[in-house]
Amino acid sequence: MRNTKRCGRGLAFWLAGVLTVGCAVQRPLGAQVTTTLSVDLAQPGPALSPSFFGFMTEEINHAYDGGLYAELIQNRSFQDPGRGPGPGGRPGPPPSPVPPHWFEVDGAKVTTVRDDAVTPALPVTLVADLPAGDSGVANDGYWGIPVKPDTTYRASFYARGANGFAGAVTASIRSDADGTVLAKATTAAVSANWTKYTLTLTTGHDAPATTAARFHLSARGPGQLRLSLVSLFPPTYQNAANGLRPDLMALMAAMRPKFIRLPGGNYLEGGRFADRFNWKQMIGPVEQRPGHMGCWGYRSSDGFGLPEYLLWCKQLGAEPVLGLFAGYVLNGDHFRGGSPEMAIYTQEALEEIEYVMGPATSEWGAKRVADGFPEPFPLRYVEIGNEDWFDRSGSYDGRFTQMATAIRARYPQLKIIASAPVKSFKPDLYDDHFYRSARELTRMTTLYDKATAPTNMAFNGGGWNGRQPDGMPTFVGEWAAQEGTPTPNLRSALADAAFIMGLERNADVIPMQCYAPLLVNVNPGDQAKGQPRGWQWNTNLIGYDALRSFGSASYWAQVMLAENQGDTVLSARLAPAPGADAIVATATWDKAAGLVLVKVVNSGDQPADLTLDLRGVGNVAAEATAVVLSGAPDEVNTLDEPTKVSPKTETLTNVSATLRRTYPAHSFTILRLKATAR
Repeated sequence: MRNTKRCGRGLAFWLAGVLTVGCAVQRPLGAQVTTTLSVDLAQPGPALSPSFFGFMTEEINHAYDGGLYAELIQNRSFQDPGRGPGPGGRPGPPPSPVPPHWFEVDGAKVTTVRDDAVTPALPVTLVADLPAGDSGVANDGYWGIPVKPDTTYRASFYARGANGFAGAVTASIRSDADGTVLAKATTAAVSANWTKYTLTLTTGHDAPATTAARFHLSARGPGQLRLSLVSLFPPTYQNAANGLRPDLMALMAAMRPKFIRLPGGNYLEGGRFADRFNWKQMIGPVEQRPGHMGCWGYRSSDGFGLPEYLLWCKQLGAEPVLGLFAGYVLNGDHFRGGSPEMAIYTQEALEEIEYVMGPATSEWGAKRVADGFPEPFPLRYVEIGNEDWFDRSGSYDGRFTQMATAIRARYPQLKIIASAPVKSFKPDLYDDHFYRSARELTRMTTLYDKATAPTNMAFNGGGWNGRQPDGMPTFVGEWAAQEGTPTPNLRSALADAAFIMGLERNADVIPMQCYAPLLVNVNPGDQAKGQPRGWQWNTNLIGYDALRSFGSASYWAQVMLAENQGDTVLSARLAPAPGADAIVATATWDKAAGLVLVKVVNSGDQPADLTLDLRGVGNVAAEATAVVLSGAPDEVNTLDEPTKVSPKTETLTNVSATLRRTYPAHSFTILRLKATAR
């Protein structure tokens, strides 16, 4: 993932000039469209891939810290540099000795030291000098600590007393408004030696649902309290330790993902070699993980590391598509194929694969077992690098070939994905990336319909200009219509649906696809106070703050498609008619359920009167279902209106092989018809 303007413009302009036949474009229409859609069960097409729907993920928009990873304390190890105002913010020095997101309470004086660490991975210790009486420190979380009634939280921290302090420490959640204690628990007397303390805090039934709260650690001085790795977890999905946020997991489960591309995006590369995705520092106990500076303006705690990725896959029933660091970082630094450094990264890639899928008896498989996963994961795909077309040195061919050769020799069963064109080693798939306007993405529904002559094959702006001449499969690993902030509007959702339908229609060469980015913290921040907003990328699929979450308009379109995929593509032909270029229509067949699934996007400004002509059918049930997503094109879902744009289900009666129906302007409809083949 890169800046939208950089990665999108070239191919978009090319498409605008070339794709003129069978395009679906949005334009004002003067009158209602009337046309016919013929769907033929006697002409089944390719089988749909059972792995078609998946997720792409990276640490952007506070997707992990402040998002999916349930940890509520921001800057829990006191290493964050702070951020300035503006989109994403910029790392900057903290304004005081107090670490960002931490606050002195009731006269305590705070600083940090580096000569008293709990572990080498956590070099910074917070020192609170306590006056006589009660005082301490507080943390504001990720735009507030979320409070719910009748909820139990698990707090933990390392602490030791110094300068005569040997008292107890009270952990509490307090209201920002008036300091009301909403939940609390207290340790025994603190030791002079580093000790981990774990407490449970439970809110009452009358506690407010709010994010206007902070987490406090307080004690009665005088003396000095030293702290490291302060943590607060709410209930997690399936009650997993170091686990994931339940509401976000529920939203994602509804999308039925079959794979998760991880770590994906620029997070894999990092801005510098020191900030690359170093998976070996993201396994094991969290106190052994140092964290690192991410590439989107904030630091990653790495509490959400490789084991948590695998937990995510396991809990959703998805398989990992593993991204492997390939010797290139975003500032342009790289190593050539055959260099000693690439030999090191190649070996690390082999070890990472072993961690994921190796037996418990192997070196790195044993480490996976120690992290809580005794069984190997069903790894089938690995991707070497990410968006390596940005490496203008031409080094990717050599880097890819070196890594792919070693992987193929050790793991011949794995399919290897290339992120940019290569010549010296044939990959199993290429990864295409497309970020476009809604209008441009709708045009691209026919992108893979025809093979491109080898002499006309071109790679531009993140993807090839069509189907591979030799029929090589393509993984569409990042894509989205880019309208709506911070989540897509309905216009984008319709374009997204149409694009997926075009990929579905080309199931013979498109085994997998995933929208990006997946997650976004939608908190706008407070620019006047220098508080940055929660997102760095403007159009994202699932939105949330610390307390609430919602699926975007595009989320609902994709849920509709995932629930109604089918197993076989059917021939679907739209009769030429004035204004019909605003319509995209496809059909699939769920043979086991006996369902014909007709999918229609009307992106135009006028309704479309469409007659469905089912051919090659035996019996058609008299009753059917229509699932419809519609509204004003600029409408978006929000925290306050989470389902403003969401599907509605209708029951149809008197259904036959010829079905006439009006499709609203700016709508996406899926018809579920019970039918048998002749």
